[in-house]
Amino acid sequence: MNIKIHEPRQLFKGKEFHKKVQKEWHKDAEGDVKTEKSMIKPNLRKGRMDIFAKDDESLVAVAEIKNSDWDAMKRTAVRKNVMRQVNQVWNYIESQLELGKDVSPGVIFPKRPKNPNHLNLIEDLFNERGIQVVWEDESIEERKAGS
Repeated sequence: MNIKIHEPRQLFKGKEFHKKVQKEWHKDAEGDVKTEKSMIKPNLRKGRMDIFAKDDESLVAVAEIKNSDWDAMKRTAVRKNVMRQVNQVWNYIESQLELGKDVSPGVIFPKRPKNPNHLNLIEDLFNERGIQVVWEDESIEERKAGS
């Protein structure tokens, strides 16, 4: 008997988004791009970076891909989730700083939240900690206008 277990829709969409972004990085990014790169966190536990790109010996880019449904969360949940994600990215940053690398960190989401207060909170919390936020549904012109 073959039983199929269906994933929740949000998880399925997240995996599809994850694959799409990684494929785009392999196709378009300069330098040596690795996806699902293993690393050791500062607490000596194993971790895995969604995207790791190295263009020279000293500079690396690390990016986390997330499919968070910000519109489904209350403000306190948004803050909690951002801080959990910030800590995750900082584990990646610190693992590279310990190797003497300069790090350009980012987090990639498929779409901006509709609630402007959520959007501002998310971007502020990440930016205060030196992590660039990329929204796939935002054009370069929109990003420049918002700067």
